Amino acid sequence: MKINLSSFLQWRFNIFLCRLLGWRITFYYIAFLGKLYFFFSRAETSKIKTAVQTVFSGRKQHYEVKSLTKDVFRGILFHYYEKIFNAFSSAKILRAFIETHIEGEGLDAVKQGLARGRGVLLITGHYGGVEFIPAFLGASNYPVTIVAKFKSNRLRHISRQQADHFNVKIIDADHTPNIVKAVFKDLRENRIVITQCDEIDEWKPCQNNPILFLGKPIGLDRTINILSQRCAATVVFGVMQRNCQYRYKFIATSSEQMAKQLQPYADRSAGAVVLKFLEQYIYKYPQEWYQWKKFPVLDQLAPVGMVTAASSTISLLEPSFGPV
Repeated sequence: MKINLSSFLQWRFNIFLCRLLGWRITFYYIAFLGKLYFFFSRAETSKIKTAVQTVFSGRKQHYEVKSLTKDVFRGILFHYYEKIFNAFSSAKILRAFIETHIEGEGLDAVKQGLARGRGVLLITGHYGGVEFIPAFLGASNYPVTIVAKFKSNRLRHISRQQADHFNVKIIDADHTPNIVKAVFKDLRENRIVITQCDEIDEWKPCQNNPILFLGKPIGLDRTINILSQRCAATVVFGVMQRNCQYRYKFIATSSEQMAKQLQPYADRSAGAVVLKFLEQYIYKYPQEWYQWKKFPVLDQLAPVGMVTAASSTISLLEPSFGPV
């Protein structure tokens, strides 16, 4: 069985060395392992390079795309560093990191949603320091639920222990017969349920609901619309923006704010709005998105008879994200 980057980095020996080296030096160790992995995984490396070039070749000069591609690989490795740090550091160290390195913006959208008493469906993506969102909100005394899958029982056990320290509840996708029912239950308990709108491998595209995503015509995934339509929870979009010097900003945006900033999509469904909002973040900060290797899968999600538009002909919306 072909090993992936996540499994490779989480080998017991690598985790042992990470703890031994200390978390600051660990990033350089992971960067070394990541470069080694991508050197031998030529097919995956090629997919990522081709994806970035396809999306940005009509928008940027060749040298800019080349530099951007390097940033994308660095961002992918940053993600796995954050993933390992989030899971395997002590709760004390993680809490101290959150208090000193992460700030929030737009949290009123979350507070107002909880004040309505019907829960908050917090939608994010495979973007930035997403691994820190549950612990950040939990450390701020928000009731948080996440849906997760685990590659090993060891990781499942460690993650549950870590979650207990931060008021975070885990819905284990591999051991929950009806995930949607479990999500609705936690929303009715007025919790924040975090889900992602770019789980490309899990998408259930609707052929009669087309949308453009990163220049590709796709059938919109049904999942977010089902969740938003069948419950009365407040929908909020959130990202953990990664800045320099290991600094992060959690940015929350309400449905109303998204509708104002994405005027052409204001009358579309919640699923369409959040996906287009994530898309604008990806266009602006492509190094923060770590799903580039999944980009070719989008071709399989195109509605029948719909032709792919060239990326250079697709107009970009310019929502105001504020300084980051």
